[in-house]
Parts: sequence; C-alpha cells; structure tokens
Amino acid sequence: MLLCAAALSFASEAAGQGCESARPTDPAGATGISYGNAKVSFLDSPSGKARVHYALTGPHAPPSASTLLDGVPDAVVVAARAADDALAKYVELSYAEPLSDGDTPCASNGGSDAVDIYLIDFTAADGQAVPEHCLAGTPRRCAAFVLVENDFARGGYADADEGMRTVVPHELFHTVQDAYDASVERWWAEGTAQWAAKQVYPDLKDLERFLPAYFDVPSRPLNVPPNGVIASFLYATAIWPVFLQERFDASLIHDVFEGFTSQQVGVLPTIDEVLSGRGSNLAHEFLEFAAYNAATGSRAPRTGGYRDPHGYPLVPVEAIDGSRGDLAADVTAGMAAYYYRIEPSAPSELSLVADPERLAALWLPLEDGKVQVDAAKPLPTSVDSEGIVVVAGQSLARTDAPFTLRGAAPSESPGDDESAAPSCALTLRSAVHGSHAVLAAFTLLLFLGRARAAFDRYASRRRDRR
Repeated sequence: MLLCAAALSFASEAAGQGCESARPTDPAGATGISYGNAKVSFLDSPSGKARVHYALTGPHAPPSASTLLDGVPDAVVVAARAADDALAKYVELSYAEPLSDGDTPCASNGGSDAVDIYLIDFTAADGQAVPEHCLAGTPRRCAAFVLVENDFARGGYADADEGMRTVVPHELFHTVQDAYDASVERWWAEGTAQWAAKQVYPDLKDLERFLPAYFDVPSRPLNVPPNGVIASFLYATAIWPVFLQERFDASLIHDVFEGFTSQQVGVLPTIDEVLSGRGSNLAHEFLEFAAYNAATGSRAPRTGGYRDPHGYPLVPVEAIDGSRGDLAADVTAGMAAYYYRIEPSAPSELSLVADPERLAALWLPLEDGKVQVDAAKPLPTSVDSEGIVVVAGQSLARTDAPFTLRGAAPSESPGDDESAAPSCALTLRSAVHGSHAVLAAFTLLLFLGRARAAFDRYASRRRDRR
C-alpha cells in the first residue's frame, strides 16, 4: 500500500530553500539519498514529458529483468509508462502541468525540462515528491522532482508493476499540486493525490485500502489529521474528493485548486466558495457526505449514496436503547460526524438540541439493514421504524460544540429549545390533529342527529298512545 515519505511536509520551507534538495544524482543533500559512485542511466517516457533515472549498480539499482524493453529494467519501463498515463489524464482533467525545471538555477535539472523520477531503495515509504525551484514572486508555486521505490520488494503490492502504477501517478499529482501551491494542507494534498491516482487506474485498490483510517474515526474533523509524519488518515481523506466528484463532477476538485489565492484562506473555505458557485455550500454537502458514509459495505442500499459503496468500510454506529428522553449527548468541533442507531418501540419525535450554526442531523431509515439515503429527513422529525441518526458538523470552528439527541412522544411539544427548527413532520402532525377535530365534530353532529330522531320517535309514540 502507498506510504509516501514526508518531503511535502516541509513544502513551506522548500518554497524558499533554493537548491538545497539535492537529487540522487548529486551529492546527498536535503533528501539524504544519493546514487553515490554508481553508474546512472535514464529512460524518457514515450511522450518525453517524464524522465526516469536509475542506478545500474548498488542498492538503488532496480531488478535487471528486461522483458519489456531490451536492456532496460522492467521497473523503469513501467514507471515511464505510468508517468505518461498520469500526466495525460491530469491534462485531460484540465490541471496545470507540473512546472518546468528547465530554467532551474540548481546544479542539476535531470538533463532536460521533463519531470524527473528517480528510482531508489527506500528504507521506509514508497514515494516522495520534493519541491525544489519556485517561481519568482510566487513562493508557493514550485517545480519538483519525484523519488519512487525501485522494486517494491517489501510487500504491500501484488508485484512491482502494481507498485509503480500506484505510486507514480500519486507522486506526479503532487508535482501538479505544487504548480498551484506547494504548501497546500497535507490532508487535501494526500487525499486528492489518492483520488487522482484512481482516475488514472480505476482498477487499482490503494484508495480503498486506506479508507478504514477515516471511517473508523468519523468523529475526528476531516481537516485535522492525527499527529505523525506518516498517517494513514491523510490518504483516507480521499473519500471526500470521491464524494465531491460523485455529487457534482471531477471538475469541482480542479476548481478548488484554481481557487487557491495568496491569502491562504484554507482548503475547506475554498471548497465552500466553489460550492457556492454550484448552488450549494460546505455545511450542506458535509451533512450529505456524512449520510453517504453511513450507507456503505453491508449497509449499502441498491440506490442512493456512493456509486460503488460495497467495498467501502463501515462507520461505527452507537446503538441506543429506547426512543424517548435524552438519547445521546456528546461534545464535538469542526467537520466531524456521529452515528446512532434507533429502533423505536413506539412512534417518537426526534430532535437535536444544539447550536444550528455548528451542528445538524439527519434521520436515515433502515430497510433490511440497508440505509435508505434517498429517504433521509432532517431533524426534528417523527419516526416509527428502525434507522440511523447522523449528527454532522456545520462549521470549521474548533471550540466545543455540545449536542443532545432527544426523543419525545409525537403528541408532545418538542420543547422550547429554539435550536429545534420547524419541519414537515410538525406540519403533518398539525394536519393530523386538524383532521381529528373535524372527525370529532362530525361524530358529535351525527350523535345529535340520531338523538333528535330518537326523541321524535319517542314523542310520536307518546302522541299515538294519547
């Protein structure tokens, strides 16, 4: 599975570091990796847009099998082909091409203005993109070179072919990102690189392999990865661009990169701005995203939610015993999500007691254990069958946002809590009460009519007897 080294974590420093990131063909510099005295060769990709460098001897030399191209190790050939496939796909998706290093002031640019890929023997990780030479006046837009594992012998992939086809597109998308902003937030950088690699080779499953790292902890805000240089959570956030693509189209992710500005407003605010141009907003789409994530794996329905959710993991769902009173309570912050499963013993009115600027909730009915995303209803709402409540963040604020999930009898008022907004369920309930009043009046008139008729018959009999 793909585990990238941490070069991009120092992208902000790289933006101003000049030529300190020495390449493997140079004496060891910031990367700490060098081919040393080994003889080095290279292979240009068929398009000429990428150049794959490799050592012929020593620990960094790839396996010498050459069934694909006489005299060139297979790993080199596959890397070159994967590079062309990736760069062509990214152009097709309208992304800017990686910035050229042809005019770099550094000692080495790989001998051409092509994107340079160096095959090396990593002690850990599989790949690394290194920002190097940045455009004058734009300290965050940089050219970069790429390091990729030379043989993938340590496992994680079926073979070196799968490893190259997984890692090369991922790392090259980092060079595309650097053409927009070399200091982009790490979760978005890794998540979109995973997403982009999936656009190149949809048959590969590296994206799916990492998803449990996010699905296992949806209560962690999307843009707040755990501490650590290498964290699977970063790659698992690929599910967010997957969602955005399926809700809208692939161009939305592109528009986010195009929307980056020198003010560094952040990824999620930029996404909010892009969504506003599509008639939506971040708060609404994150709530939908949380609902989609409830409908995966064994809970996936035939329709609604992700296009191919059956191979996705399950979010943890807390089972609630009962459907009246205070059912659940927690404190959250940011764009996080919580899930509760309820099987009401009697019809119940569910409501969320929370700041509506910070949190919102949906009721997702279950049918035969499958989440019916298409039948989702916002809280407050009346329920009389099994379902899942999803509570999701609506704000990027990091301060505490407490909430309580509450159930009440449908005939009761949901309370004086101003955070409980009116809904169709309340209108429907009022209509039912109105129909009951009409029925009661009709019954009373019918009773009075029958009573009058009985009295008339009694009076008639009395008259006859007289």
